Amino acid sequence: MLDILHDLGIDLSTLIIQIIGFFILFIVLKKYVFGKLGQAIEDRKRDIRERIAGLDADRVELEKQREKAKSRLEEIEAEAREKIQTAVDQANTERDRILEQTQEDVARELDKARNTIRRETEHAVTELRKQVGDLAVDIAGRVLNSSLDDQEHRKVVDEFITQLPSQKK
Repeated sequence: MLDILHDLGIDLSTLIIQIIGFFILFIVLKKYVFGKLGQAIEDRKRDIRERIAGLDADRVELEKQREKAKSRLEEIEAEAREKIQTAVDQANTERDRILEQTQEDVARELDKARNTIRRETEHAVTELRKQVGDLAVDIAGRVLNSSLDDQEHRKVVDEFITQLPSQKK
């Protein structure tokens, strides 16, 4: 086997020294470089895991906050709808009250106007009857060429008025 190695141009002592040097270099690298590099890699893995866990926790918290905000928004919308409905109901109630008050005012004014018209009509009819009576007495006095005294005058007027057609109320 030495002959084969020698034919290949490999010196056994050099090979053994290189193997021993490789193992020494490997042990030194393992102790000083690979350990620190491995530690750095493990630290980096741990940091990444912690960040992922933190992100998951933040995501869960964000989801809770989003749900909380959504439910609060729904509450606010429900309150707004309720307030709007209350305002509409109050406006309808106020409208109905105003309409009712207006109708009462109109009815009262209409009754007042009717009473005024009735009084004015009665007054006008009374005044007209008085004038007609006075005219009738005046005409009768001229026809008879005599004057009537006050008592006879009243008697003639009352008879004349009773003979007039009565106005329906």
